[in-house]
Amino acid sequence: MASRKKLLESSDAGCYLSLEVLPGSKESKLLDVDPWRHAIRVSLISPPVSGKANAELLEIFEKIFPEANGRISLAKGQKSHSKRLFIPLSEHKIRERLGLKDDH
Repeated sequence: MASRKKLLESSDAGCYLSLEVLPGSKESKLLDVDPWRHAIRVSLISPPVSGKANAELLEIFEKIFPEANGRISLAKGQKSHSKRLFIPLSEHKIRERLGLKDDH
């Protein structure tokens, strides 16, 4: 049996957050949790061209987690709508800031 993909996975150095990105949208914002993909849906104004959407995505999360001091990075999915973001903070802090319950 395949393991279920987790929305948020802890490591010693921080956490990996699963995202489903919708570039070229009318506004940039966190939308909701997609229960099927186990990911947070994020709309972005920037198009998926020349890394613009990825740069905007990182900017959004740097504003949400300023204490990460520019260390948030795209761990997977540079050219995909499905992405994994690395945030060097505790799972508790990330869940609290994003309003995620333990079952997400």
